[in-house]
Amino acid sequence: MGTIGLIAGGGRFPLLFAESARRAGHRVVAVAHRNETEPTLAERVDAITWVKLGQIGHLLEALKAGGATQTVMLGAITKRRFFADAMLDATGLRVLARVAIRSDDNLLRAMARFLEEEGVPITDPTPFLADRLAPEGVLGRHRPTDEELEDARYGLELARGIGRLDLGQTVVVKDRVALAVEALEGTDACICRGGELAKSGGFVVAKAVKPDQDRRFDLPAVGPDTVETIRAAGGRVLAIEAGATLVMDLDRMIEKADKAKIVLLGVRP
Repeated sequence: MGTIGLIAGGGRFPLLFAESARRAGHRVVAVAHRNETEPTLAERVDAITWVKLGQIGHLLEALKAGGATQTVMLGAITKRRFFADAMLDATGLRVLARVAIRSDDNLLRAMARFLEEEGVPITDPTPFLADRLAPEGVLGRHRPTDEELEDARYGLELARGIGRLDLGQTVVVKDRVALAVEALEGTDACICRGGELAKSGGFVVAKAVKPDQDRRFDLPAVGPDTVETIRAAGGRVLAIEAGATLVMDLDRMIEKADKAKIVLLGVRP
Protein backbone atom coordinates (compact mmCIF):
# COMPACT_ATOMS: atom_id res chain seq x y z
CA MET A 1 0.00 0.00 0.00
CA GLY A 2 1.12 3.57 -0.69
CA THR A 3 1.21 6.89 1.12
CA ILE A 4 -1.89 9.08 0.99
CA GLY A 5 -1.80 12.79 1.71
CA LEU A 6 -4.70 14.17 3.78
CA ILE A 7 -5.51 17.87 3.53
CA ALA A 8 -7.62 18.24 6.67
CA GLY A 9 -10.22 20.82 7.60
CA GLY A 10 -12.42 20.79 10.69
CA GLY A 11 -14.75 18.14 12.06
CA ARG A 12 -14.37 14.40 12.52
CA PHE A 13 -14.22 13.23 8.91
CA PRO A 14 -10.45 13.68 8.56
CA LEU A 15 -10.07 11.50 11.69
CA LEU A 16 -12.42 8.84 10.37
CA PHE A 17 -10.66 8.80 7.02
CA ALA A 18 -7.24 8.45 8.65
CA GLU A 19 -8.48 5.51 10.71
CA SER A 20 -10.00 3.76 7.67
CA ALA A 21 -7.00 4.35 5.41
CA ARG A 22 -4.45 3.13 7.95
CA ARG A 23 -6.63 0.12 8.75
CA ALA A 24 -6.50 -0.71 5.03
CA GLY A 25 -2.69 -0.60 5.19
CA HIS A 26 -2.00 2.88 3.85
CA ARG A 27 0.42 5.37 5.33
CA VAL A 28 -1.27 8.75 5.94
CA VAL A 29 0.56 12.09 5.83
CA ALA A 30 -1.65 14.97 6.97
CA VAL A 31 -1.58 18.71 6.40
CA ALA A 32 -3.84 20.28 9.04
CA HIS A 33 -5.21 23.82 9.27
CA ARG A 34 -4.66 25.82 12.42
CA ASN A 35 -7.86 26.82 14.26
CA GLU A 36 -9.86 24.35 12.14
CA THR A 37 -8.51 20.79 12.30
CA GLU A 38 -9.04 18.63 15.40
CA PRO A 39 -5.69 18.41 17.27
CA THR A 40 -6.30 14.69 17.92
CA LEU A 41 -5.70 14.02 14.21
CA ALA A 42 -2.00 14.00 15.11
CA GLU A 43 -2.55 10.73 17.00
CA ARG A 44 -4.13 9.00 13.99
CA VAL A 45 -1.69 9.73 11.17
CA ASP A 46 1.92 8.87 10.40
CA ALA A 47 3.02 12.48 10.02
CA ILE A 48 1.35 15.88 10.35
CA THR A 49 2.19 19.47 9.36
CA TRP A 50 0.19 22.46 10.58
CA VAL A 51 -0.46 25.37 8.21
CA LYS A 52 -2.61 28.48 8.03
CA LEU A 53 -5.22 28.76 5.31
CA GLY A 54 -3.54 29.85 2.09
CA GLN A 55 -0.05 28.49 2.81
CA ILE A 56 -0.18 26.27 -0.25
CA GLY A 57 3.58 26.21 -0.79
CA HIS A 58 4.09 24.91 2.75
CA LEU A 59 1.27 22.40 2.20
CA LEU A 60 2.87 21.09 -1.01
CA GLU A 61 6.29 20.76 0.61
CA ALA A 62 4.80 18.69 3.45
CA LEU A 63 2.98 16.33 1.07
CA LYS A 64 6.06 15.78 -1.07
CA ALA A 65 8.37 15.37 1.92
CA GLY A 66 5.98 12.79 3.35
CA GLY A 67 6.05 10.75 0.14
CA ALA A 68 2.37 11.21 -0.80
CA THR A 69 1.48 9.99 -4.29
CA GLN A 70 -2.20 10.94 -4.04
CA THR A 71 -4.18 13.25 -1.79
CA VAL A 72 -7.66 13.56 -0.34
CA MET A 73 -9.29 16.73 0.93
CA LEU A 74 -11.70 16.30 3.84
CA GLY A 75 -13.25 18.45 6.55
CA ALA A 76 -14.79 21.89 6.63
CA ILE A 77 -12.96 25.17 6.34
CA THR A 78 -15.05 27.98 7.83
CA LYS A 79 -15.67 30.30 4.91
CA ARG A 80 -15.38 33.38 7.12
CA ARG A 81 -11.77 32.41 7.72
CA PHE A 82 -10.92 33.44 4.16
CA PHE A 83 -11.61 37.00 5.31
CA ALA A 84 -10.20 36.65 8.83
CA ASP A 85 -6.81 34.96 9.12
CA ALA A 86 -5.90 33.47 5.74
CA MET A 87 -2.18 33.83 5.06
CA LEU A 88 -1.52 33.44 1.35
CA ASP A 89 2.08 32.59 0.56
CA ALA A 90 3.63 33.14 -2.87
CA THR A 91 2.35 29.80 -4.14
CA GLY A 92 -1.11 30.52 -2.76
CA LEU A 93 -1.18 33.85 -4.58
CA ARG A 94 -0.21 32.13 -7.85
CA VAL A 95 -3.00 29.57 -7.46
CA LEU A 96 -5.53 32.26 -6.55
CA ALA A 97 -4.53 34.28 -9.62
CA ARG A 98 -5.81 31.41 -11.79
CA VAL A 99 -9.37 31.87 -10.50
CA ALA A 100 -11.54 34.55 -12.07
CA ILE A 101 -14.74 33.82 -10.11
CA ARG A 102 -13.79 32.76 -6.58
CA SER A 103 -16.63 30.40 -5.78
CA ASP A 104 -16.06 27.28 -3.67
CA ASP A 105 -15.90 24.91 -6.63
CA ASN A 106 -13.64 27.14 -8.71
CA LEU A 107 -11.17 27.56 -5.84
CA LEU A 108 -11.13 23.83 -5.10
CA ARG A 109 -10.70 22.88 -8.75
CA ALA A 110 -7.81 25.34 -9.10
CA MET A 111 -6.19 23.72 -6.06
CA ALA A 112 -6.78 20.26 -7.53
CA ARG A 113 -5.23 21.23 -10.87
CA PHE A 114 -2.20 22.68 -9.11
CA LEU A 115 -1.59 19.58 -6.99
CA GLU A 116 -2.03 17.30 -9.99
CA GLU A 117 0.59 19.32 -11.86
CA GLU A 118 2.89 18.87 -8.87
CA GLY A 119 2.46 15.08 -8.79
CA VAL A 120 0.11 14.71 -5.79
CA PRO A 121 -3.36 14.60 -7.39
CA ILE A 122 -6.50 14.86 -5.28
CA THR A 123 -8.56 11.68 -5.40
CA ASP A 124 -12.10 10.68 -4.39
CA PRO A 125 -12.17 9.73 -0.66
CA THR A 126 -15.52 7.91 -0.76
CA PRO A 127 -14.08 4.42 -1.42
CA PHE A 128 -12.61 4.68 2.09
CA LEU A 129 -15.89 6.00 3.55
CA ALA A 130 -18.52 3.93 1.72
CA ASP A 131 -19.96 2.61 4.98
CA ARG A 132 -20.57 6.20 6.11
CA LEU A 133 -22.86 7.29 3.26
CA ALA A 134 -26.48 7.98 4.21
CA PRO A 135 -28.85 5.05 3.71
CA GLU A 136 -32.29 5.53 2.18
CA GLY A 137 -35.48 5.79 4.23
CA VAL A 138 -36.39 6.79 7.78
CA LEU A 139 -33.26 6.38 9.88
CA GLY A 140 -34.68 6.77 13.38
CA ARG A 141 -37.82 6.10 15.38
CA HIS A 142 -39.84 9.12 14.23
CA ARG A 143 -41.57 9.25 10.85
CA PRO A 144 -42.44 12.39 8.84
CA THR A 145 -46.00 13.54 8.26
CA ASP A 146 -47.15 13.85 4.65
CA GLU A 147 -46.64 17.61 4.87
CA GLU A 148 -43.10 17.22 6.21
CA LEU A 149 -42.31 14.72 3.47
CA GLU A 150 -43.48 17.23 0.86
CA ASP A 151 -41.32 19.92 2.49
CA ALA A 152 -38.35 17.52 2.48
CA ARG A 153 -38.70 16.82 -1.24
CA TYR A 154 -39.16 20.49 -2.01
CA GLY A 155 -36.19 21.40 0.18
CA LEU A 156 -33.91 18.91 -1.56
CA GLU A 157 -35.00 20.30 -4.93
CA LEU A 158 -34.12 23.81 -3.74
CA ALA A 159 -30.82 22.60 -2.28
CA ARG A 160 -29.84 21.19 -5.66
CA GLY A 161 -30.86 24.50 -7.20
CA ILE A 162 -28.55 26.58 -5.02
CA GLY A 163 -25.91 23.91 -5.61
CA ARG A 164 -26.06 24.64 -9.33
CA LEU A 165 -25.22 28.24 -8.46
CA ASP A 166 -22.35 27.04 -6.20
CA LEU A 167 -23.82 28.86 -3.18
CA GLY A 168 -24.21 26.03 -0.66
CA GLN A 169 -25.88 22.69 -0.02
CA THR A 170 -28.48 23.38 2.69
CA VAL A 171 -31.97 24.88 2.67
CA VAL A 172 -34.49 25.43 5.51
CA VAL A 173 -38.13 25.01 4.47
CA LYS A 174 -41.55 25.22 6.11
CA ASP A 175 -44.91 24.85 4.33
CA ARG A 176 -43.12 24.87 0.96
CA VAL A 177 -41.55 28.26 1.73
CA ALA A 178 -37.75 28.61 1.72
CA LEU A 179 -36.77 30.32 4.98
CA ALA A 180 -32.99 30.23 4.62
CA VAL A 181 -30.37 29.08 2.14
CA GLU A 182 -26.75 28.34 2.92
CA ALA A 183 -24.08 30.71 1.68
CA LEU A 184 -20.85 32.01 3.22
CA GLU A 185 -21.96 31.48 6.83
CA GLY A 186 -22.22 27.67 6.64
CA THR A 187 -24.81 25.04 7.54
CA ASP A 188 -25.28 25.70 11.26
CA ALA A 189 -25.82 29.43 10.78
CA CYS A 190 -28.28 28.70 7.97
CA ILE A 191 -30.28 26.43 10.29
CA CYS A 192 -30.26 29.01 13.08
CA ARG A 193 -31.45 31.74 10.71
CA GLY A 194 -34.29 29.50 9.56
CA GLY A 195 -35.23 28.90 13.18
CA GLU A 196 -35.34 32.63 13.86
CA LEU A 197 -37.84 33.06 11.02
CA ALA A 198 -39.95 30.01 11.90
CA LYS A 199 -40.95 31.16 15.38
CA SER A 200 -43.27 28.19 15.90
CA GLY A 201 -40.57 25.68 14.88
CA GLY A 202 -41.38 22.52 12.99
CA PHE A 203 -39.26 23.31 9.94
CA VAL A 204 -37.37 20.97 7.61
CA VAL A 205 -33.63 21.13 6.92
CA ALA A 206 -32.63 19.67 3.54
CA LYS A 207 -29.06 18.95 2.47
CA ALA A 208 -28.12 17.68 -1.00
CA VAL A 209 -25.13 17.10 -3.23
CA LYS A 210 -24.50 19.80 -5.79
CA PRO A 211 -25.42 18.68 -9.33
CA ASP A 212 -22.30 17.45 -11.12
CA GLN A 213 -20.53 17.45 -7.74
CA ASP A 214 -16.81 16.70 -7.97
CA ARG A 215 -16.56 13.90 -5.41
CA ARG A 216 -12.94 14.70 -4.69
CA PHE A 217 -14.04 17.49 -2.37
CA ASP A 218 -16.90 19.31 -0.66
CA LEU A 219 -19.29 16.39 -0.20
CA PRO A 220 -22.20 17.25 2.11
CA ALA A 221 -21.81 15.88 5.62
CA VAL A 222 -24.01 15.69 8.72
CA GLY A 223 -23.60 14.31 12.23
CA PRO A 224 -24.81 14.52 15.83
CA ASP A 225 -23.90 18.22 16.00
CA THR A 226 -26.22 18.90 13.04
CA VAL A 227 -29.08 17.27 14.95
CA GLU A 228 -28.26 19.34 18.04
CA THR A 229 -28.33 22.55 16.00
CA ILE A 230 -31.73 21.62 14.55
CA ARG A 231 -33.06 20.78 18.02
CA ALA A 232 -31.88 24.08 19.48
CA ALA A 233 -33.39 26.03 16.57
CA GLY A 234 -36.76 24.25 16.83
CA GLY A 235 -36.57 22.10 13.70
CA ARG A 236 -38.42 18.87 13.12
CA VAL A 237 -36.85 17.08 10.08
CA LEU A 238 -33.39 16.57 8.61
CA ALA A 239 -33.62 15.32 5.02
CA ILE A 240 -30.38 14.28 3.33
CA GLU A 241 -29.53 12.83 -0.04
CA ALA A 242 -29.17 9.06 0.36
CA GLY A 243 -26.08 7.37 -1.05
CA ALA A 244 -24.22 10.66 -1.35
CA THR A 245 -24.22 12.49 2.01
CA LEU A 246 -21.53 11.51 4.50
CA VAL A 247 -22.92 10.68 7.93
CA MET A 248 -20.70 10.91 10.97
CA ASP A 249 -21.41 8.66 13.98
CA LEU A 250 -24.76 7.42 12.61
CA ASP A 251 -25.78 5.51 15.73
CA ARG A 252 -25.19 8.50 18.00
CA MET A 253 -26.90 10.79 15.51
CA ILE A 254 -30.02 8.56 15.51
CA GLU A 255 -29.97 8.39 19.31
CA LYS A 256 -29.91 12.18 19.61
CA ALA A 257 -32.63 12.57 16.96
CA ASP A 258 -34.90 10.03 18.62
CA LYS A 259 -34.53 11.75 21.98
CA ALA A 260 -35.27 15.16 20.44
CA LYS A 261 -38.20 13.79 18.35
CA ILE A 262 -36.45 14.82 15.15
CA VAL A 263 -37.07 12.90 11.91
CA LEU A 264 -33.98 11.68 10.03
CA LEU A 265 -34.72 10.95 6.40
CA GLY A 266 -32.50 9.66 3.56
CA VAL A 267 -34.02 10.48 0.17
CA ARG A 268 -32.89 9.33 -3.27
CA PRO A 269 -32.89 12.02 -5.96
